[in-house]
Amino acid sequence: MWALQNALTSAFDFILRPFQALPPVVGLLVVSAVTGVVMLLIFGRTSDQKRLGETKDRLKAHIMEMWIFRNDPRAMFLAVGGVARHNLQYLRHSLRPIVFVFVPVVLIMVQMGIRYASGPVPYGRTTRVRVELREGNLATKTPVTLTASPGVQVLSAPLRIDSEGEIDWKLRAELPGEHTLTFETPTGPVTKSFTVGPQRRVGTIAAIAARAGTWDAFLYPVDQSIARDSVVERIVVDYPARDLSILGLSLHWLLVFFVVSVVFGYALKGVFGIEV
Repeated sequence: MWALQNALTSAFDFILRPFQALPPVVGLLVVSAVTGVVMLLIFGRTSDQKRLGETKDRLKAHIMEMWIFRNDPRAMFLAVGGVARHNLQYLRHSLRPIVFVFVPVVLIMVQMGIRYASGPVPYGRTTRVRVELREGNLATKTPVTLTASPGVQVLSAPLRIDSEGEIDWKLRAELPGEHTLTFETPTGPVTKSFTVGPQRRVGTIAAIAARAGTWDAFLYPVDQSIARDSVVERIVVDYPARDLSILGLSLHWLLVFFVVSVVFGYALKGVFGIEV
């Protein structure tokens, strides 16, 4: 999975390179629109278009019956039953293509998440990094030290919190660029990337480095996964949330992604002749 994620990350770096000089939301809008087209084409290729079309036509017919016979309780009852029955048939015909659409969309969402969920730490600003230990390891009994590369200053001694199983440090970003945090642990060194720069910069930023085989390791494929036998479960950097503005509205990247992809896919279904 790491090899696949690495290949996808390189591919998306290449795709988004032309938009580096533009506001961050531009690249997100383009990828969201293309994702809508991809979803539409996969849905068309993996669904039974004939049965799907027939089911939709019957569903529309029963809805018309409900309007025409609205004063006839018996006919109205039969029409409602027909709507419910054909709704279930529509869902059954849609289930298979939805499964095929799900996998590529999740992979695309992961790539968008590591670029648009967080922004770099602005230089001159402070933030926090925390090491979360695997269950059964006490923070006060586990020797973990932090060394930061030039450009990042460690401002505090480690704060060890046994109840949370974590060790915290306060950092200051002093120079823009990609930096490395190195944690010496009883099971060997663990590294975490640390990105400093302006919010306008769009690049891969992973708030979390996680142990191999975990869900977090899949969601944040920027840093090398932490070894399975490490005392460290994950390392978290408190990056600022990225500010995405459209027409003066501040929106979450995931909302923009879903709305734009669905709207584009639905708007182009007639162009491609695909029933959805």
